[in-house]
Amino acid sequence: MSLWSRVQRRLGDLAGELVLDEYRDQLDQAQRLLAAGQVDDAVEVLEALLAAKPDHGQALITLGDARLIAREPGRALTAFERALALRAGDPAAIVGQGLALVALARHEAAIAALGRAVAEAAGDRGVLADAYRGLGIAWRRRGDIDKAIRELRKAVAEDGEDLEARAALGADAPPAIALFALGRMALVESAVAIAGARLEHARALAERDPTPLGAQIRLDVIIAQGDAALAARNATAAHGFFLEALQADPRRADLHAKIAATHRSIGNLDAALTSYERALALGAGIDTLRAAVDAAIDAGDSLRQARWASDLLALDPTDVRAIVARGAAMAADQPDAARALFQLAAARDDVDAHVGLARLALPGDPAAAQTSALAALRVAPRHGPARRILTEAHAALLGPDARDAHDIAALARFVQRIVAQRRELGHLVGEVARAAANLDQPLLVTVMGEFSSGKSSFVNAFIGADVAPTGITPTTATINVVRYGRDRGGRVIAGDGATTELGWDALMAHLRALTPEAARAIDRVEILLPLPQLEKIHIVDTPGLNSIQPEHEATARGFIARADAIVWVFTAAQGGKASEKRALRSIRDEGKRVLGVLNKADQLTADETTEVITFLTGELGDLVETIVPFSARHALDWKRAAAPSLPGATPPDPTREARDTGAARAGLAGTGPHEAGTGPRDTLLMTHGNWPVLEAALEQRFFQQARQLKREGCARALRAVVAEARTAVEAIRSRAADAADAARTGRDELVASAHAFAAGGVLTERRALSDASTALYRRAAREVLDLVRPRRLPFSSHTATAADRDYLIALLSSGFDAAIDSGRRRVAAELTHHARLTDTAARVLAAATGADVLGDLQRAADDQIGLALTRVFDRARAFLRGYLEGGYVEAFFRNDVPRLELAEDAVYHALVRGAPDLDRELGEPLARAATDALTALAHRLEHWGAVVEVQAFDIEVGVGRALELVDARL
Repeated sequence: MSLWSRVQRRLGDLAGELVLDEYRDQLDQAQRLLAAGQVDDAVEVLEALLAAKPDHGQALITLGDARLIAREPGRALTAFERALALRAGDPAAIVGQGLALVALARHEAAIAALGRAVAEAAGDRGVLADAYRGLGIAWRRRGDIDKAIRELRKAVAEDGEDLEARAALGADAPPAIALFALGRMALVESAVAIAGARLEHARALAERDPTPLGAQIRLDVIIAQGDAALAARNATAAHGFFLEALQADPRRADLHAKIAATHRSIGNLDAALTSYERALALGAGIDTLRAAVDAAIDAGDSLRQARWASDLLALDPTDVRAIVARGAAMAADQPDAARALFQLAAARDDVDAHVGLARLALPGDPAAAQTSALAALRVAPRHGPARRILTEAHAALLGPDARDAHDIAALARFVQRIVAQRRELGHLVGEVARAAANLDQPLLVTVMGEFSSGKSSFVNAFIGADVAPTGITPTTATINVVRYGRDRGGRVIAGDGATTELGWDALMAHLRALTPEAARAIDRVEILLPLPQLEKIHIVDTPGLNSIQPEHEATARGFIARADAIVWVFTAAQGGKASEKRALRSIRDEGKRVLGVLNKADQLTADETTEVITFLTGELGDLVETIVPFSARHALDWKRAAAPSLPGATPPDPTREARDTGAARAGLAGTGPHEAGTGPRDTLLMTHGNWPVLEAALEQRFFQQARQLKREGCARALRAVVAEARTAVEAIRSRAADAADAARTGRDELVASAHAFAAGGVLTERRALSDASTALYRRAAREVLDLVRPRRLPFSSHTATAADRDYLIALLSSGFDAAIDSGRRRVAAELTHHARLTDTAARVLAAATGADVLGDLQRAADDQIGLALTRVFDRARAFLRGYLEGGYVEAFFRNDVPRLELAEDAVYHALVRGAPDLDRELGEPLARAATDALTALAHRLEHWGAVVEVQAFDIEVGVGRALELVDARL
């Protein structure tokens, strides 16, 4: 390895380690500059860093390496010695010191320093390779060739690609075909950067070979460079390599297939299909045919889908993608056959099969299209066509545009369909249904006011009979609903829903005999009368708001909320209290219309009546539409006299009725001052309680507008439902956004932990493995000393038996198994710990999606970690078993033992020299496998984040936009 290559390797090894301070950015910049060959710029950055922090050990080591590259060994030595003063025993600094001393021709000091580096290396093969090479060069310059060869061989054994060591040893550089093989191997192991460097070196060597073999190797290398560029997601560079290779061999089917892959990766599907056509025409195999089918599906090319799917099904009748392609090709002309094929592929969760089913269903069954589109998005959350179909399906499910729906009943049905789509909004379906049903119910007029204001008397006057109990105490008052019934009577409905049917007399007696306890147990009383006007109007008589029992309050407020109109009864002597104003403001805020009735107005003079009405109007403003003076007592008496069908009634005087009615209409508002008992108003109040005026006001403001009032009531209910639904939708969207953010955070933490493990955890494991290997070889060396029979003559050989060989194999195999098992347990525990970083995000995602995300991620972690451990430790175990039984121990006994110096160190070094490269088999693969496992888990977490975003998208296009339309219409 050259000095430049060594620096590059060291920079890579040290990146992310040891430097966790505010100077990290400067050091990183210097390392990047060195890697780019800008040595002077790197030195400038490092010197600036050291000026600010002279005791920065890593910066001093990096500066020493830079000085060595610049061929300034004296200044390099100074930097390394300063580093050692701060970090005694640092093997990198000791190696640098030794190499600087070699360059300064201070061989004795160099040999001592490099020997110390070997001792401090702790199994770091890079450090050992540098130290052994430096020792070899130093011994050679001192003239001790044997020692030089010995050390250089050790350097090559530690790093077979160290060309500088090989050159110093007199060995040839590796041939291009070997570097090509190493590059392909690195590509298989996903080490793309290493693969690119080796292939570039291989190509440079192949360019120098004018033979046909050299040309073939060059072509293979160029193709491999294209594969490496494609693996690095550089499709443009890959396309260039493949085109260059195609010029040398234009009829290679695999090259056309590779060019098609590059076109497809950048989205140029037409060019990709053309290249696949050429590749298949030249005899490309089934893998290319599968890729061509995928490209045809993506492009929607029905002709190629049909042709290539038929070819693929002939080779593999179970191929799902071929089934999907055949279905897509048949969709236009044979939809039923296409649907059957899509269903077959959808059972295996093929995303394009789900999309195909959604497309077929959309025109006639948007609900099925929605289901299939969502199934596709669960597999591929960012699938564009699936999202478009989902949007179109929701639009179709909503039916006619809500903006064109002028019928409130149709709008209610529209809202009901919207909220019924989502489980989270299901509780609103009943409210919408009640609001729609209320459109066909009689007008609901709720009579309200302070206790003892005459509400029940008003109800009796309205009906013309004593139907609502009067004179009830606050503790025995009930909520009474006067409604139509074929027979006079009623129902007493308890708080638990139990209903008692009573006749008229029994009902009245029952209500007057109520105790406070019995009254509290009653939810409401329904008073039934066979009066035609009650077929269109229901009247609710509530106790005074200042006297409602706690048990009655919820029922009363429910009736108030459902009321189409409110009649508020004021007392002539106490109207306009603050409590009334608060209640009326609350009613106004709900959008209810209120008609005021000033009861007991017969107790006031005309001036007093005018004064009270003026006062109430000024106090209440627009909280009440109008206030009509009224005497419930006189109105009831007049109505009794006017209704001969009622018991005790006498026929009215037609002359008086005509006169009173005309006077009522003339004095509707009762304006102008009058003396009590002398003016028209007093006459009206004393004659019929001003009922014709009140009746006209009720007719004009309520009864004639009953349909409009019912519509307004339904609209109010729908607005409340829409507001609650939009709040729920916004909460769902917010939870989804939080969950998606948690998924992204968890993903980033997991990826960072993967890099941290590759940089730190793997290094720790390599050191542990090195320590275990060293201890094992030391033990084996001592066992060999006991096994080997020493030679008897100076020129004879030491000897050992086959049993000795088998014993050593068993010893090493057992030791390696123990080391591997121990490492496996440590790595499994650490990777499991890293995988738990997903737990917080998983819980948030589970709450947002309702799925077992935590369990899914735990299963994925177990699978990925198990796969990584198998890839590394089981593979290493098999490699070691084969290595030990395949000749390593045999070669040791045959080649080394006969003339070996029987000392522990000599035997140890002989064993190590030919030992299997366990670090290569475990260290580098472990970093890749662990990173792959944690990265795969991060991708799974990212997938769940995309799933929750799909759910938010689904509720937005399916509910959110529809609610906006309804809100605008209301």
